[in-house]
Amino acid sequence: MVWPLLALCSATAAAGDVDHAAHAALEWVAEPEAQCVQLGGTMTGLRNRDRSRTLRVWVERWYLDVLTADRSRHDLPPDGSVRQLGCSETRSGTQRWTLFDARFLPTSEAQ
Repeated sequence: MVWPLLALCSATAAAGDVDHAAHAALEWVAEPEAQCVQLGGTMTGLRNRDRSRTLRVWVERWYLDVLTADRSRHDLPPDGSVRQLGCSETRSGTQRWTLFDARFLPTSEAQ
């Protein structure tokens, strides 16, 4: 019974340690990419609005309103480029992504 309690404590501690500036630097982008438009959706992407630091984000994928096991990590450079995640509509239905966490990388780790 100790392990579930430790997991709960760890999750609670992590939730209280939010980097609000990093979260605010993340921009969600919806672009009219041809294949996505044919399916009735848009291309979903991410952009770092901070122009001096690399942003590392973790996103979770939802497919047909069900959270999948797909948690992905993306390093977003400060150059304003968009990292595409995928179409909001697929042949089988909708998908979307939600932010799990965002952190600025220390300069030594930025690529």
